[in-house]
Amino acid sequence: MLKGILHTGLAVPNLQEAIEFYKSLGFVVVKEFDKPDLKANGAMVAKGESTFELFQFNDPRNAQVEFIRNHIAIYSDSLKDDVDQLIKKGYKLTIPITEGKIFRYAYVQDESGTNYEIATDKTDILKG
Repeated sequence: MLKGILHTGLAVPNLQEAIEFYKSLGFVVVKEFDKPDLKANGAMVAKGESTFELFQFNDPRNAQVEFIRNHIAIYSDSLKDDVDQLIKKGYKLTIPITEGKIFRYAYVQDESGTNYEIATDKTDILKG
């Protein structure tokens, strides 16, 4: 079952500048990471219940960038079932179930082009 919003993912031109900007707003960095398969660097920043996943893509031609660069992540307690239900409702599977650095996830896209990361095995990202 889909449980709630985990974070919003955003592409940024310069990760370190974006981190500094969010820090100036009172956010803290809870995790920095590399995604070699995407040639990207990322960070999770949080303030209270609000979390952003920031990505600097060093090769914007990678096919997955289109789906990851701007997305809404939703926590699921049953990833395969929820993804299957969304596909039955007309959502397009854009990235199959994947073991990520923080979450196990899949990406789907609705008919308007909005990208959703459906993620399970929720990690307490506020503890780093």
